[in-house]
Amino acid sequence: MADMGGARRRSGRRWLWIVAGIAALGAVAAVVGIWHLPDRMYTDQAARAALQSGLLTAAAALTAVAGGLIALDETRRANANTHVRELYVEAVKLLNDHERGIRLAGIYALERIAVDSPADQRTVVEVLSAFARDRSADPDLRPASPDPASPVRAAVDVHAAVTVLARLPGLAGVPRSDLLGADLTGPAALHRLQAVDGNLAHAQLVGADLTFARLEGANLAFAQLEGADLTSARLFGANLAYARLDGANLAHAGLSVADLSCARLVGADLTSAWLEGVNLAGAELGGANLANAVLHRANLLDALGLSQWQVDVAWGDGQTQLPPGLRRPASWVTGG
Repeated sequence: MADMGGARRRSGRRWLWIVAGIAALGAVAAVVGIWHLPDRMYTDQAARAALQSGLLTAAAALTAVAGGLIALDETRRANANTHVRELYVEAVKLLNDHERGIRLAGIYALERIAVDSPADQRTVVEVLSAFARDRSADPDLRPASPDPASPVRAAVDVHAAVTVLARLPGLAGVPRSDLLGADLTGPAALHRLQAVDGNLAHAQLVGADLTFARLEGANLAFAQLEGADLTSARLFGANLAYARLDGANLAHAGLSVADLSCARLVGADLTSAWLEGVNLAGAELGGANLANAVLHRANLLDALGLSQWQVDVAWGDGQTQLPPGLRRPASWVTGG
């Protein structure tokens, strides 16, 4: 609905400026006519004067119409900007309310502002990113877990803020999200998270439920993902350099062309994971399950803790780079 409203406003502005342009051209034509038409149409001095007067009146009227339409557009824009500012102030106030539903209303109001007013998207991104970082990192602002021994769950409003940040339309020069250092731990916290191209560098995601998450191109460098469930997550082209994924479940995850250099994957489950073209140089893979993992064109040079049995149960090709001392299984396709 927001997109449709914005499209209607843009269409209205186009037509207004078209009409203003036509009026301005008409005024110019009338002025030109003042100097040329009377002499060509009439020999009588009084008739020529009358025609010149009429053309001058028409030029003045058309100029006034063009100016009025331009002034109307400027007034509408000023009113729209005032409305956006007022809505923004009210939305930010809602983020501090003690009721979860009201905070959610503030989050979605900010999303509408970012969509309807692209000039304000950077501000909205910064506000929602700060909200997610601050609220997720403050235990006093997060609901207690039913089981004291389990991690604290991230609040619903934090999940909503992260989701909104990820689905905002991309604009040149505007970051999608900045969740640097956010604490988003806990089961069922981020199931099906949509954070394509999002920034989760250094984020605390220990034990997080990220099943079926969309994290293509996301920055997860140095993220804490021990024990996280990333089953069937889409991480194509993601940056996971130096991330800690010990004991994480990455079964059936899509990790093609991802950067996992120097990441810790000790005891991680990579069963049937798609790792084509992935960079695992310097990664720690001791005890990781690579059964049926696709390693075509993967870089495993200098990978630590990788054993022959792990290689034997995976699928590679002639371009898969293995650490010294490990042999390419006969079952792998050679030559490419």
